Amino acid sequence: MSVAEMKVKAIEKLAALQDEAAVKEILEHLEKLNELEKKKIYNLSSHFEDISKRYDETLKKLAE
Repeated sequence: MSVAEMKVKAIEKLAALQDEAAVKEILEHLEKLNELEKKKIYNLSSHFEDISKRYDETLKKLAE
């Protein structure tokens, strides 16, 4: 099942819910997930060598 299909299924199930507390709980959970995604820190230093190599190759190609 694709992500788009899962989203549609989730929206259908959410639309069918009548319990206000359940909907509120789901909304709070989604907001928490969104905040976690925003706070994700990427450790680029572990990829420094590869990034540096690619950058150097790109600069050489542009110089030609």
